[in-house]
Amino acid sequence: MKPSKKIGRLLAVCVLTALLTSCVSQPLPIPAGSACNAANFSVVDGFAGARRGPCTITGADSVRLDILREDDRVSNPSPWYAFKLTPNKPGTAKVVLDYQTWEHRYVPKISSDGNTWRPLDSGLVEISANLHQATLHVPLTNEPVWIAAQELITPRVNIAWIRRIAERFGVSPTEIGKSRGGEPIHAFDSSTDAKDVILLIGRQHPTEVSGAFAFFSFVETLFDSSELAGTFRQHFRVIAIPLLNPDGVISGNWRHNLGGIDLNRDWGPFTQPETKLIANLLDELDRNGHRIRLFIDFHSTTRNLFYTQDDSSVTDPPDFAYTWLRNAQSRLSNYFFTDEARPTSDTANGKNYMYKRYGIPALTYEVGNETDRIATREAAVIFAEEMMKLMLSQGR
Repeated sequence: MKPSKKIGRLLAVCVLTALLTSCVSQPLPIPAGSACNAANFSVVDGFAGARRGPCTITGADSVRLDILREDDRVSNPSPWYAFKLTPNKPGTAKVVLDYQTWEHRYVPKISSDGNTWRPLDSGLVEISANLHQATLHVPLTNEPVWIAAQELITPRVNIAWIRRIAERFGVSPTEIGKSRGGEPIHAFDSSTDAKDVILLIGRQHPTEVSGAFAFFSFVETLFDSSELAGTFRQHFRVIAIPLLNPDGVISGNWRHNLGGIDLNRDWGPFTQPETKLIANLLDELDRNGHRIRLFIDFHSTTRNLFYTQDDSSVTDPPDFAYTWLRNAQSRLSNYFFTDEARPTSDTANGKNYMYKRYGIPALTYEVGNETDRIATREAAVIFAEEMMKLMLSQGR
């Protein structure tokens, strides 16, 4: 045999061997919605708020999860993940979160019951230099554990909170409509008698859980039995909507509702069922002679801050946000925040729309993703109290 033919056959054998080896060593990813069963544990995503992405089994006790956004229009870097690990025996699960071109953002939270959460020990988390991967080493007993980017504050949790508030303060929630997916959207409404209205909105963006903790505490303070809150509700009608995007939360979306829309870019157009509910509410308030005096939209970001109107956008009452936040700051010892005043722009978010329509203080209340939850709730009490005091003195 000529040397050239011999070399050719050897190359062909090498290529075939490489292909076969490649096929064996690279198992097919298991799509989201199907249990991913490694030898020592399973990865499950069949619950509200879950988002796992395709799962590749890389060993008896290791998997890789592709963390994917809900659609290709999402541009905000909020890579959400939530899944449950069901062990076959005690040990350690190695879970690689592969963010593709996105970067690791949220400190992983762990729960033994899906309700009570704590951060996963930082020593059990390895983050790649380019931030595109995070490797979690999760201790396993004989019981399941939940892992999520943030605590799972799902519609079920919101409804439980609504019931507690109703029982505690004797105020019944109302259903103002339904989401695109048919989920009820609830509101607390303190009274229909007071003409001046304070409007509070929560959870337009599914991943923004820390803002929900602030919302809960803020609203509880307004509905409290204190003399201040009682006087305030005599003069101001409080309308509080804790969860505007229930579908996005249930689906584990990063940003959008089921229509593929960022609800906080749909104020004015009001193209989505959820934002149309807001438009209808505002129109009804206007027709019945109510005055909206303050708007606060609760969100989460990398740190604690408030987006407010700058000096080019005069509000009624004037300088309300600056005075309110300054008064609150004087009482806060363990909660740092910044007041980031900005000119009103054409961005179709709640803050811009409400200022343009009513000329009122319209604020975005942002809580840091990893801000201590107790500090968040305690600060929200102070913010609520100082808001009531100032509105009673300036806003009537």
